[in-house]
Amino acid sequence: MDANNISRVPDIAQLAQYDVNRTNQYEGIGSSLYDYTSYAAAGQTELSFFQTPSGSGTKTLSDTNMELAGSLPSPKQFLVTSLEVKFWPGVDVAAFGAQDAADYLNDVAAVAKSGYLELFVGSKNYIQEGPIGDFPSMNGLVVQAALTDVTTAAAASQSRIAYGNFGGKPYVLASPIRLMPTQNFKVSLKWPTAVALPSGAIGRIGVKLRGFLYRLSQ
Repeated sequence: MDANNISRVPDIAQLAQYDVNRTNQYEGIGSSLYDYTSYAAAGQTELSFFQTPSGSGTKTLSDTNMELAGSLPSPKQFLVTSLEVKFWPGVDVAAFGAQDAADYLNDVAAVAKSGYLELFVGSKNYIQEGPIGDFPSMNGLVVQAALTDVTTAAAASQSRIAYGNFGGKPYVLASPIRLMPTQNFKVSLKWPTAVALPSGAIGRIGVKLRGFLYRLSQ
């Protein structure tokens, strides 16, 4: 073993803090709560998240990891430390042409500069802020590409690659918010008037709460 790493190895007494078999005790793990849905091509004035659990209707674990509608099952708790909104246009990326590339970016811009977000817990809002682009994702698609000059003027023959997402620093809560077992909560995205997507295609949008999940040890 590398001598420089010996000091990092916990001794037998310290191992207890990593034990998964602590009777009637809680363990805290880094985790997230997420929920995704469709963004209508014509727009909408409100979308609510974390209100439909996985397995209900068409919701699967690829859409949400909520176990109950609008709350956490007892005895689970969650400490929210940051919040983000993810959005993907519905433009067919396999058929990119000049207009498709523009539509993708225009869709992202239309959502980013509009609306506002509310985090509602119990009987009041704890966050009410906009525009929606102020809640960028910590993760996104990284694109590296090389383009070849196109000699034809036909728009359908042009080759373009376009990708965009909300940029900036993650929205980290100055004071983390604790979600108690069975405590009602929801995140809503709201618009004074519906914001249509320039592409005319249905998009996909979602909210992720990052933080720490507290649950009983095994």
